[in-house]
Amino acid sequence: MAQRSYDTVAPLVSADLKNIKFKGRDNSLPQHSSKGVSVKRGQYGQPSAADNLLLKVVALISAIGVLWVLIYTVVDQTPSRPEHQDIEGGTSFLDHEAPISTFAGKTFLRHNIPYIDIPDSLVQDVYYYRWTTIQRNLRYIKAGTGYMCTEFVQPVGYAKAFGSIDAAAGHQIDESKWLRDTFYGDDYIQLYTRGPADALQYTQWILDAASRRAMVTGDSHFFATQLDDMERLWHQWDQVYDDAAGLYYYQPVWDAQELSLPGFIADPNGTDWTLRKDGPDTFRPSHNAYMVANARAIARAANLARDGFREVQFSKLADKLEAAMYKRMWAPKQQFFMDIIRPNNPNLTRLTGREQVGLFPYRFGIGLNKSYAQPAVDAMFDPEGFLSPYGPTTLEIRDPWFFPTRPDDYCCYWNGMSWPYSTGHTLKSLAAIYHSGTTNVTAEQYFQYLQMYARTQQKDGQPYVAESHYPFIDGWSADGWNHSEHYDHSTNNDDVITGLFGIMPQQGDILKISPIIPSNWTYFALENLPYHGHSVTLLYDKHGSRYKAGRGLTIFVDGKKVYNGANKPVSIHIPPSILPADALINIAANPTGPGQYPAAEATYTNSGDYQYKAIDGVLFYDSIPDNRWTNYGSPNLNDTLTITFARPRNISSVTLALFSDVARGGGVDVPARIEIYGSSGLLVALNDSSSLLLNDRNELSFDPVETQFVAVNLYRKSSKLWVGICELEVWTPPVYGPIYHAVDAYLTGEETSVVFDNSSSATANGAVVGGLGSDSNVAFSGILSNGGQTTLSLSYSNPGNATIELSVEVNQAPQTTLSLLPSRKKYVKATTNVTLASGKNYVSLRGGSDDADVKLETLNVY
Repeated sequence: MAQRSYDTVAPLVSADLKNIKFKGRDNSLPQHSSKGVSVKRGQYGQPSAADNLLLKVVALISAIGVLWVLIYTVVDQTPSRPEHQDIEGGTSFLDHEAPISTFAGKTFLRHNIPYIDIPDSLVQDVYYYRWTTIQRNLRYIKAGTGYMCTEFVQPVGYAKAFGSIDAAAGHQIDESKWLRDTFYGDDYIQLYTRGPADALQYTQWILDAASRRAMVTGDSHFFATQLDDMERLWHQWDQVYDDAAGLYYYQPVWDAQELSLPGFIADPNGTDWTLRKDGPDTFRPSHNAYMVANARAIARAANLARDGFREVQFSKLADKLEAAMYKRMWAPKQQFFMDIIRPNNPNLTRLTGREQVGLFPYRFGIGLNKSYAQPAVDAMFDPEGFLSPYGPTTLEIRDPWFFPTRPDDYCCYWNGMSWPYSTGHTLKSLAAIYHSGTTNVTAEQYFQYLQMYARTQQKDGQPYVAESHYPFIDGWSADGWNHSEHYDHSTNNDDVITGLFGIMPQQGDILKISPIIPSNWTYFALENLPYHGHSVTLLYDKHGSRYKAGRGLTIFVDGKKVYNGANKPVSIHIPPSILPADALINIAANPTGPGQYPAAEATYTNSGDYQYKAIDGVLFYDSIPDNRWTNYGSPNLNDTLTITFARPRNISSVTLALFSDVARGGGVDVPARIEIYGSSGLLVALNDSSSLLLNDRNELSFDPVETQFVAVNLYRKSSKLWVGICELEVWTPPVYGPIYHAVDAYLTGEETSVVFDNSSSATANGAVVGGLGSDSNVAFSGILSNGGQTTLSLSYSNPGNATIELSVEVNQAPQTTLSLLPSRKKYVKATTNVTLASGKNYVSLRGGSDDADVKLETLNVY
């Protein structure tokens, strides 16, 4: 039976929320079951017993007051993140509403995206849609860690920490660098450079993407401070470097391309499915080009950090690897960069089939002279090469192993299908070749490829992207239900901005523009592009009648006209970079679900939904895929979603991303009334739902208050409509230290958990971390430092008779140990010295005791 929710005459909190223990889990995301109906209160989290008594009294007083007092409400339609503030210094030549009118989450789009106007509606419509694919795949992990990009909107079993998959991370960084809010990219890059994300799962060009992104944001300091971490990531690949060949090797499946040509060559008779699918160890042009680009990125970071030794070192490594690519991989007969299977191939004989990966090196500046680049262009536009109506293809059409359709139900064939992942690479290579001026490729041909890509990204007459597409059939070949939708595995908008519009990011105070525009276009516009912290608008109006800002090419920076002239490559000086203020943190996010704080419970949850999806950091508003809590089917007039923090927190607002599917024929809509309760009773109420944004963020503000929980009580509009929340967020200022609470860390380990100890005074409710065993990891993130040697002081209790050693890792690298001497159940301090990097750091305390009940209070950083 469903429990009653909070209402104006019912007790605020039931007593059965007491004494629930939260255990740590591993970093993988849970695969939640959709079974179960109503979720009873008391299943997961609790305030203290004293809080319960206080809450009942205060709630009753507040409830009576609600009957006769109209509670004032401060409703800010924009969330408490800087991403939703008005753009300062922008222009308004274009319509900013119509292009996004059919999308959810409009506040994000209005603030973050640059607008375009071109004579091709197909490319333009896909451009606006693709910003929503990024929006859907941005995930807030945890306070201190911040945001990441997911590949699948629903988690997959082979993903790594927090659902990260590094295969397309370079694409995601490339694409998201044009969002106005820079913290999305900063957080994501550091998840790899300093955090627990696995940069060795697949081949990747993350460091190269981070380098180019720094030239968009103008934040060279952030990029330079990653130097040590970038070098560590580079050397992780030493294990797959072949000294004799001078090249790197990997199985094609981990080059993000299973069932590709090397696998078919190695298993021509189809007798070994694993070998055919994964492929043998192979020297690939893609992987080695990534490594060249990553080495040059490290050299650039070293230059910015004034580290001449490493600048020279990694420049030489890049040059040496590029030379090996020309020597080993370039096939004079095929006029192409080719794969080389490593096992049983002492002479390093190349394959003879030309694969799309042979086109990837050009985007990284490799092979841009005519003898290498012209054959690549010829292959791209050859109907027996890679050109197809929904291409380009991943293997040449003339190759005997080319498959135009899937031969079975397996999802992922890379020997013929058209993959947006590869198209993004190819478009960048085509743009690089065009700008090199060494071939006969034209702007019309570049746009032909861009238009072909937009034609591919369609479904049921609407822009759409999934995993792979048939090259000759108008249909997606890999498009799993509740799995492949809005797949974030490629670029599109970066190719429009850097390719079509020709924005060429530069270090220093320079804006360089070299469009690749068809000669018959009489207009185009790119408005409010974020660049070095400024807002840039680019207008081309042949006759001066469309935008009425002058004939030819006109450029505005922060709303001021700075250039008017011919449509040709131009470089202009701009003001120095403006860097953003520190972003707020979301203390309500829980990336794992049960077993971690914050805890989520609801008086009723629909069997297909889940209350923890309201705080999992994932925010989109689709019916399928789904990610929400609703009370659909509840018999109650109102239901309550309660989020309990590990310790009392100071807050002044709650942001609700409200779900509505009534326009799609569903039964969930924004609530008629909202009440938000905390430890002191009613915090705020909203009586007029007409001001609420459906399928968007709504921030409800109130006077600052300390509370251990927020309880959101939602009233239904009618007996046939229910309510839903896609995400509940609580944004607060970041923690600057020097004190970091252990209960705020990310906990892993079978018994590691938040427990409550009356002898601890570190928090108002006695919250500490206990259950530390040999498998434990108490992972702090967002530890701020100016860099250099720092003292860590850990407050702990060790009731045992033996000293417990904890390993201390800083940014995933072991540095020292902390010795926890017996303390007779008292809380004492253990200190050690570590070296922190400049900026945000990850500090992990690993280990514990399977015998003594060690507890941790705080980590002090001095």
